Amino acid sequence: MLKTLLLTLLLLAAPQVAAEPQPAPEKLDAGSAHSAPTGAELNDAVNAIAAELRCPASVNLNLLESEAPIAYELKGQIAAQLQQGKSKQQIIDRLVLRYGPQIHYQPAFAATTAPLWILPLVLVGLILLMLLRPTLRSTFGSTKSPHRPRH
Repeated sequence: MLKTLLLTLLLLAAPQVAAEPQPAPEKLDAGSAHSAPTGAELNDAVNAIAAELRCPASVNLNLLESEAPIAYELKGQIAAQLQQGKSKQQIIDRLVLRYGPQIHYQPAFAATTAPLWILPLVLVGLILLMLLRPTLRSTFGSTKSPHRPRH
């Protein structure tokens, strides 16, 4: 575990120096057509991806904020995959396959997560309506005649 942590820190902190240029891959997919980041670019890319993913061991923390061992390990895996030329989406897709959709820090809007997005808005609307009800009643109630004609 300590070796993994040290390797991760080494990958994130040390600039990468290539002894020989890497041969171009024969078949590039759409997500890996860019060159692999190194040094500060790698660190920034890892942090950007880690900020979007939930730490599996921490409550309400993303990988960037978490200090759990699994967070360091996952950040090391992200760095290694970026150095291999994988795209952000490929890395996230792989982690979703391993940990499930809950690895996303912000859930996507889908039929299964719609209540997570809609219910808070409905509740805020109801609370505002309840708070404004006396004001609305006095404002709109005074324009009505006090007596209603009966038929």
